[in-house]
Amino acid sequence: MIDERERRIKARAFELWQKEGSLDGRSLGHWLQAEREIDDEADESVGEDPTEAIGLAAAVNPQ
Repeated sequence: MIDERERRIKARAFELWQKEGSLDGRSLGHWLQAEREIDDEADESVGEDPTEAIGLAAAVNPQ
């Protein structure tokens, strides 16, 4: 069974392949680029702290 991360990488690598004209010979490069992009997105979402947004909203709009 393919996990969610691998599914997203596979889909992104396919998009990159199509964007470059569907040429053969770059599958590893597309996979590695897609892997970096998906992992970067995951790192960014983990770094977001929802309590920070609440704190900022409360500071801007005190009750």
